[in-house]
Amino acid sequence: MTKDIILKKVKAFPPLDDTVSRVMAICNDENSSIGELAKVVQSDPMTMANILKAANSPLYGFSREINSISQAVSIFGMDTVKGFAFSSFLQKKLDLNLEPYSMDAKGFAQITERQSAFVTKWFKGDKSKLEVLILTSFLMEIGKIVLANVVVENGKTDEFKTAVAQTKNAKELKALEESVFNITNEEITAIVFKEWNFDEKMCEAIEFLHHPEDASNSAQEFSQILEVIKTFITTQPYDQEEQFQKALSLVEKYGLNKDKFLEVVEEQLNVEAPVA
Repeated sequence: MTKDIILKKVKAFPPLDDTVSRVMAICNDENSSIGELAKVVQSDPMTMANILKAANSPLYGFSREINSISQAVSIFGMDTVKGFAFSSFLQKKLDLNLEPYSMDAKGFAQITERQSAFVTKWFKGDKSKLEVLILTSFLMEIGKIVLANVVVENGKTDEFKTAVAQTKNAKELKALEESVFNITNEEITAIVFKEWNFDEKMCEAIEFLHHPEDASNSAQEFSQILEVIKTFITTQPYDQEEQFQKALSLVEKYGLNKDKFLEVVEEQLNVEAPVA
């Protein structure tokens, strides 16, 4: 499987739909309002349903029942709503056949939502970080969709699925992807981000996730944080305690907020969120 074939699949991604385009325009306009954003979300049944479902799930831990999309959008804020808009777009427009990674579309959505919810709670109140991290964490597994589709098209699902099952952590999965495709799912995600004209820090943060030291100074900490998130909350059923210890070691290595990290870990462990 050549890298060129994979890059062609990325180039063939469907254009962003009207909902995502309108959401992005509102979020990028300093004079826009939450009310305007809520109206756009209401026009897209899937995005609206996904947001309301998440708002009432224990994952985010809101203290009251959320009955209206206006409430949900107001509580979540623009950055999280962007994430849900893109997630719904992917569900509608792409073939989410993730069988090569032993996942289905529902399991994939649950994982990406957990990753974004974790980073949202970890850096709650830090607007400058969350502006980059929420959407990036919501979408950082896109590369797996592309690679899974390539595997299926080449009739290699069982072979690749077996190889994935033998990996024990994200680093081993990265090595497998490099050996099979000559590119990692993170590198593909970064390419997709560039195609969508995302902020350069977002592109770098995911591209250098496995080696943050190679990212620019402005993106390095974001790469470190995403590495922690992706180490702890994995798409594969790796040993949870082992992944926690690896993630904790990274938190200490990078000098990130350890107390808050442990607090959010405790919260998430008390939430039933099945891993595919």
